[in-house]
Amino acid sequence: MRREIRARVLLVKVEPSLTGLLTALIDGSGRNVIVRTKEGQKEHVYLIATPDTYEELLRILPYIKKHMPSLEVIGEVESEEVMRYLGE
Repeated sequence: MRREIRARVLLVKVEPSLTGLLTALIDGSGRNVIVRTKEGQKEHVYLIATPDTYEELLRILPYIKKHMPSLEVIGEVESEEVMRYLGE
């Protein structure tokens, strides 16, 4: 049985050495987002939010970018891509 994910997912690019900092900054902003590295592409990171916390994610990204100028927002991806990554 296939499970449905009701999430909005933003794909960002960040230097692999800064992934821990990104996670800490996200956690410090309220832990409204799950941070997952895309398998096989350590510089690509999924930011997984619920539909009601996605706008909050977009609001805090400029503040995070102040601490991580190299952070690049690639764009929103379909949750099915994340399901393939998770092996569901």
